[in-house]
Amino acid sequence: MIINSILLRLIISAIVGLAIGLIFKHKDYPRVFALICVGAALVTIVSIEFFRFTYLPWHSDPGRIAAQIISALGFIGAGFIWISEKKEIIGLAHSAALWYTAIIGMFIGTGLSTVTVAVLTFVAMLYIVGTTIIRKMK
Repeated sequence: MIINSILLRLIISAIVGLAIGLIFKHKDYPRVFALICVGAALVTIVSIEFFRFTYLPWHSDPGRIAAQIISALGFIGAGFIWISEKKEIIGLAHSAALWYTAIIGMFIGTGLSTVTVAVLTFVAMLYIVGTTIIRKMK
């Protein structure tokens, strides 16, 4: 039963990551975002399940492993940000999207389906409103 639950969470995280990656219309981004989301979900699942199966005499913090996702994304996200020859910052939105994709993957990994749906709805609305505002500013 637990294997089915884990597999379902990984499939959902792959679909969500692909969907977020498709927003940016770059050929490699759907795969990158799917891998980030699945990876974050998987690390979160390992973080939770590892301590469930070990019968250690001390109290442990399963959040310690999952917390490293945010640190890793800081390094990966920094690679998306560049300053162009025109002195413009490029890739900041992509970096932020990678970051929140990992956090959504963490939500999926924990199995918090209601929170995940709420966050995805909020992010989709934010993207639509932000895109509309940017178009009107041009």
